[in-house]
Amino acid sequence: MTTRAGLEAEAINRLTAGIEPSEVRAILVQCLAGDLAPSVAVSHMLAEGGATRVRLAIDDVTHRAATISRASDMLVQDRVDELTQVFVEMVAAVADVNEAAKSRSRPEQPFLPEESVEPGAARTAE
Repeated sequence: MTTRAGLEAEAINRLTAGIEPSEVRAILVQCLAGDLAPSVAVSHMLAEGGATRVRLAIDDVTHRAATISRASDMLVQDRVDELTQVFVEMVAAVADVNEAAKSRSRPEQPFLPEESVEPGAARTAE
């Protein structure tokens, strides 16, 4: 009889087989095994493989979970779903930060007083 841990390990291997780079795959395996929180896993994967590679790896695992998972893989599927959600939220947060930074870096319109005073001219009260 196969243990629950054995079934999880089989599912994780099925879902992550061939994922490259191997460092990203190793992080995915830890996350799907429940040894690493999804937010930590995404951060580590981004440091190892860059956003495009991480997105491809997560998309691949998500697709595999939807198409080749078995009924006994539900816990692993839940972890894949959580990982995907965390990645999507992190990408959205980064996009928001980037947009805010762009907004702050745009040159402001110079302040123009309603009246112009020539340099050196004194203003007098009326």
